[in-house]
Amino acid sequence: MGRNRALHEALKQLDRSVPTADEMTRSEYLCPDGKAQIDVLLREDTPLFDPLTYGRQRDLDGAIYELIDRKLYTIPLKYPVRVCFHGPRLAEREQQEVRDVLREHYLYALRDKKEDLRINQVKAILLGLFGAALLSVYFALEIIATNPVFMEFLSIAGWVAAWEAVDCWLLERKDLRLDYLCVGQAAMCEVTFQTEPDGN
Repeated sequence: MGRNRALHEALKQLDRSVPTADEMTRSEYLCPDGKAQIDVLLREDTPLFDPLTYGRQRDLDGAIYELIDRKLYTIPLKYPVRVCFHGPRLAEREQQEVRDVLREHYLYALRDKKEDLRINQVKAILLGLFGAALLSVYFALEIIATNPVFMEFLSIAGWVAAWEAVDCWLLERKDLRLDYLCVGQAAMCEVTFQTEPDGN
């Protein structure tokens, strides 16, 4: 028991030493203009575009999206975001292509998140109506019911459906809404380029 208490106290101390997302953003990402900047280093051997894509389907290398997503996770939604690519000089046409592809990627993701929210809403409404219908039948038949097993099934099914509707609306929807806002933050990010001649 004493060992558990010591571990618990040590974890509390450790938790107090970890900076909040806001503190970390201010120290690592925040620029004087109030934007949180995510820096992406492009070396000569770093693939900018996915080598398997071309033409109108050209896309950025997956590692770039992974880096941006990982960094965005720590930046609070209140900060506008800028993605700054550091590395060899890119032609203006290539810079614009990077901006367009990045924006398109997150706009499609935003559309997916919006559809997830719509599906969640429909699911919550249908479960709520189904639960209400089952419980209405249960209460209507309760007086004249001769089959207690069937009545118990109606009651359980009605309450489960009602609870699932509440869970969908209050808990699941909160996570989906947060995902939607995070992707929206990425979709609206500014994209800039800074030349680093040696790529370091």
